[in-house]
Amino acid sequence: MRNRMRSKKRFKVKYILIILFLFAGISVVVDLVRISNYEIIPMRPVEKIDLQQDQVYYDLVNGVDSIDWNRLDGTLEYISNEYDCSDFRLVNLVRILYEYGDQIPKEYKTKIEDVLFGFRYWWDEPGENSMCYWSENHQVLFASAEYLIGKKYPHVVFKNSGLTGKQHMEKARKCALDWLEMRWKYGFTEFYSGVYYKEDIAALINLIDFAGDKELAQKSKIIMDLLFYDVAAQNINTMFVSASGRAYKGNRTGEGGSTLGGLTSYYWGDGKECGAGMLYGMMTTLKYKLPPVLAEIAKDSSNVIIQQSNGLDISELKTEGYYGTDNRSMMMQWGMECFTNPEIVRNTLAHIRNCNMFSNAFIGDFKMLDFSLLKWLRLEPVVTRVINPQPNGVAIQKGNTYTYKTKDYSLYTAQAYHPGTYGDQQHIFGMNINNHFSIFHNHPALEKDRNFQSPNYWVGYGHIPHSVQDKNVNLSIYNIPEKKGLMEMDLLDYTRAYFPTGEFDTAYIDQTFVFGKKGETYCAFIGANVFNFRDNTKNDIIQKGKQTFWITEAGSKTEDGSFGEFVERIKKNTVDFNPVTLELNYRSNNTRYHLKFGADFIVNGKIIDTAYSRYNSPYAQARKKDKTITFNHGGKSLFLDFYKQIREFE
Repeated sequence: MRNRMRSKKRFKVKYILIILFLFAGISVVVDLVRISNYEIIPMRPVEKIDLQQDQVYYDLVNGVDSIDWNRLDGTLEYISNEYDCSDFRLVNLVRILYEYGDQIPKEYKTKIEDVLFGFRYWWDEPGENSMCYWSENHQVLFASAEYLIGKKYPHVVFKNSGLTGKQHMEKARKCALDWLEMRWKYGFTEFYSGVYYKEDIAALINLIDFAGDKELAQKSKIIMDLLFYDVAAQNINTMFVSASGRAYKGNRTGEGGSTLGGLTSYYWGDGKECGAGMLYGMMTTLKYKLPPVLAEIAKDSSNVIIQQSNGLDISELKTEGYYGTDNRSMMMQWGMECFTNPEIVRNTLAHIRNCNMFSNAFIGDFKMLDFSLLKWLRLEPVVTRVINPQPNGVAIQKGNTYTYKTKDYSLYTAQAYHPGTYGDQQHIFGMNINNHFSIFHNHPALEKDRNFQSPNYWVGYGHIPHSVQDKNVNLSIYNIPEKKGLMEMDLLDYTRAYFPTGEFDTAYIDQTFVFGKKGETYCAFIGANVFNFRDNTKNDIIQKGKQTFWITEAGSKTEDGSFGEFVERIKKNTVDFNPVTLELNYRSNNTRYHLKFGADFIVNGKIIDTAYSRYNSPYAQARKKDKTITFNHGGKSLFLDFYKQIREFE
C-alpha cells in the first residue's frame, strides 16, 4: 500500500515537472518570437542635417537685417524625427520664440508650432524614439523645453500627448523642481563635466529668463551658482579640467583650452563674449548675474585643498528614497546611468516596459532580459551579478574629489572610486600643467585603433585603479584581472598615460621615471615597470603589466627650486611595491605614504578619511542636505537657502 502511494506521489511530481518544463519551454519560445520583432529606431539621421538654430539666434540678437527663416528647416526636420539630442536643438529655438516670435512669418511660425506640438517631451508620453531622456543634463533640458513651450501655448492641445500646454507646464515643473532639489542635496552626478555642465547651463538660463515662476527661476539661479562654484574651484587660470563623472578625450587632455565654451574666459578671464552656440543665452540674459565671489574664487592663486562630495552611491539610493520606479526615483537612478547593476536592473526593465522603450537604440539590448520566466522568478539581478556586464561601469557613483591647487598646477583625484570596477566615462585622476594642458593615466578598455564611443582607449577605463591623493602626490594601483569578463570587450595587459612631450619645455623617460617641465611647473611619474613610448608617438607612454602602480608628484620652481633639483629629489625617494599583496609604499619630502588596493590610504601612519562632506574648502563648509550654504573669499560672499529661495551676494 505504502509503495503504491509512493509511486503515485513520484508520478505526480514527475507529471508536474513535465508540465512546468513544457510551460517554461513554450514561454521561452513565445518570448523569443516577441523579442525578435523588436525594431530599433535610428538615433541619428543617415545623412547629416544642417542645423542653424544657434546661428539664427545669434544673428537675431546682433541685429542682422534680413533673416532667412528657412535656415531653421534642418532643425525642424531633426526635432520632428526625434533624433537624439533634439533637446539640444530646442534651447535656442525656445529663445527665438520668446524673444523674436513676432518677427517670424506667420506661415513659418505655424510650421515650427506643428513640430513642437507633435514632439515627445518625456519618456512617459506616447510614441517611440531613440532619444536619451535620462542622463542628468538631458533631464533638465527636456524639462526646461517642455515647461517653456507649454507656457507659450497654454491652451493648445498637443497632438502627441493629448495634453494642453498648461498640463505640460505642470508636469515639467515637477520634473524640473525634483531635478533642482537633487542637485542641491547631493551635487551633480556628472560632476565637473566640461561637456555636460554646458547643457545644464543652457537649460537653466532658459528657465531663469522665461519661466515667469518665482520658485522655479530662483531655484534655477541657486543651482546655477552651485555649478559655477564647481567650475571656479576646479579651474586653473580659466582652464576647467578635473576629475569627472563624465569626460571625453578633450576633457582629459585639456584640448582647446577647456574653457567651458568660453564662459571661464568671459567671467574671470579676458571678458570676451562667447560666440553662437547653446550657451549664447548667457551673453544675452538680463536675469542672471554671476556672484562676484565665484570669480574671486576662480582667480585665487594661493595653495588650496578642495574636498567635495558629489552624487550618491547605488547603496545609498534606498535610504535616500530613490529606490522605486516612480518618476522621481527613476530620474535619480537613470541620471546616475544605473541600468544593468543588480540593485537596479528590475527597475530598469519595468521602466522600459512602462515607457515602451525597447526600440530605443541606447537601451534596446535589454530585450535580452525581457523573458517572462526571468521576470516571474525575479532572476534578473542574479543574471547581471553572475555575468557582471561591462555596462555596469556606466553607473556614475559618488565622487569624493580632492583637488590641490597652486599658482602653477592643480592635481586632482576622485578618491578611492570603486577600485577595479569598469569605468565608462569617468575620469579619476589627472594633473593640469598650469592652464596649458593636462596629463593623466588609465587602463584602456579597448586598443587604440578600435572605434567605440565609450569606453575606449581615451575615454573611461577597462578597470579603474585604486587612486588616492594627498596634496601634491597621487598613488594609483592597477589590478587588472587575468581573465576577461564574460561580456568584456577587451582586456589589455598594460596601462598608459597621456604625456605630450612636445608641449613641455623639457620631457623625457628614464626607465621607471617620467619627468616634465613647462614654465615653472614640474611633474613626475614613477612606475612599477619600465616606461616606453607607444610606437610612432611622443605623447603616449606605456607601462606593461597587470599589477602595477603609477605615482604622480607635482612640483614647481617655488616649491622645489630648479627642475634638476626636482628630478634628483624624486629619484632618491623610496618606493616599495608588492605585486602580490598590492601594497605600495612611497616616501617623499619626509612624508610616508601607504596604499593597499581596496584598503586604507595611510599618510605618516594615519588613516586618511576619503569620504567627504558636501563642501570642505577654504571657500565653503557644508554637509549634504544642509539648509543653507555660504561661500566666502576675498571679502565677498554668497548666501544660498534653497528651500526659502534666498540668494544674497555682495
